[in-house]
Amino acid sequence: MNAKKLVCIVLALLMCLPVLASCNQGPQILQPGKANANLDTQYPNADYQGEEFTFLVIKHTDQIKDYYGGPFIDAEKLTGDKISDAVFNRNSKVEEKYNVVVNQKEEVGKNPSEVLNTYVMAGDFSYDAIYGWGYKMGACIPDNYFADFATLPNVDLTKEYWAPSAIEDLSVGGTVYLAINDISMNKLEHAGFIFFNKKVYDDFQIEDKFGNIYQLVRDGKWTLDTFLEMVKTANRDVNGDSAITRDDVFGMLDGNGLGSDFLVTCGVSYTTKNEDGSHSLNIYSEKTLGIIEDIHAVFSSGKYVKSYEEIFNGADTTGYDDQWQYARSIFTTDHALFAGGNANATSETAFRNMESEYGIVPNPKYDEAQENYIAEISPNASIFAIPATTRQDDLATGSMERTGMILEYMSFKSNEVLLPVYYDQVLKGQRVDGDDAAMLDIVRSTTHYEFAKMYKVPQNEADITVQDTVELMFTKPATATSTYNSRKTKLQKELDEYFTDVLLLAAQGNK
Repeated sequence: MNAKKLVCIVLALLMCLPVLASCNQGPQILQPGKANANLDTQYPNADYQGEEFTFLVIKHTDQIKDYYGGPFIDAEKLTGDKISDAVFNRNSKVEEKYNVVVNQKEEVGKNPSEVLNTYVMAGDFSYDAIYGWGYKMGACIPDNYFADFATLPNVDLTKEYWAPSAIEDLSVGGTVYLAINDISMNKLEHAGFIFFNKKVYDDFQIEDKFGNIYQLVRDGKWTLDTFLEMVKTANRDVNGDSAITRDDVFGMLDGNGLGSDFLVTCGVSYTTKNEDGSHSLNIYSEKTLGIIEDIHAVFSSGKYVKSYEEIFNGADTTGYDDQWQYARSIFTTDHALFAGGNANATSETAFRNMESEYGIVPNPKYDEAQENYIAEISPNASIFAIPATTRQDDLATGSMERTGMILEYMSFKSNEVLLPVYYDQVLKGQRVDGDDAAMLDIVRSTTHYEFAKMYKVPQNEADITVQDTVELMFTKPATATSTYNSRKTKLQKELDEYFTDVLLLAAQGNK
């Protein structure tokens, strides 16, 4: 063997070491912004002569914190705010490359269906992309307001910045009418996890009794059973009135007080996707019944878990933006060991001013055999769609070609410019470092959309949904089987009809 050949073999082996290491370390976490650096030249140039590229932003409200959208679409100038400045810098790069003006047109306090119907009926098609809140956008799909991302020119949905796993979760029969990408940080902002109060954790000697919580996560031993036992451990009647209330200390602050969201994070999808892209109901099994019974025994006792409503009912919420932020303040003032939440909550005053330290862990797995933790993205969080109608003021080229080109490059630049600022500077800069930063990495790598929640099947507000059925099963475990059996036929019929409607839309193409 000559020297030159030996050197080549050694170099090849050295190049393989990171791959071998990754096999031993489990799934690798992609570092924000780094995977796509210096790739600008791979994105085609174009000159759109100063035309506007407009996002129609349908906001929940302007009166209180905008929970569902976030300040990720447009910024008028540099202000010193980290997120706003990153958005401004990203948009400037897009504007420079394509000679366009990126802006947003806002509609506040209305359902997306109402907004879009108004625009369509008026013949106003002066927007290029739509950004609106979650499942209410899903409800618009059968009305043929949206085009299919999968047919959009110049877009590669397999790229990291398009969140391919989310695309798979949201697709219907090969069509993609809703998508999330790195233009918005919502796939991180609204991915669910659990906060734990480190003072309460120490006060009740949780680590002495169960082991280090971070190590449990790393070892794959952070399971539903362990979580429920911890919840039961943190319990103290502070005021001596023989009842556990917001004045006392309890184990868990939960949104609806049922624990129903843990069904998904324990690996039970509400539906399964068939080979043809349709969905079949999947909520009923012996595993589901066991999860319901275990959670109900702890959550319904009145001693260990409080819902948001139990906390804010009758309380003086003066000084808080809304009753939900008041409820979360009970956790930040050392009255609860755990609180369900997401990164969006860390920006609230109660979390920023919290005297005790808080930690972050993913939602628990069902058992050690479950392969991954699961971070469900809220169905309320705003998401993107493309209007099925074309811009009437775009005379230079096809609207969809331009839309795809700009969205693709904007998503790429956002991954490079906005994501690192949001993830590394803002989230990990808000008391989240060391172990908690590692937990956040796990959350980021395991995000998931629940199909039946996002598309709210069935969509008629008067009908019982899959989510309603799950919550009723959690409320009354003894009748969970009969509840499911009484509804399964109708719910599956709705899923099938939804699939048929989407296939018809795809066959018809754009308006």
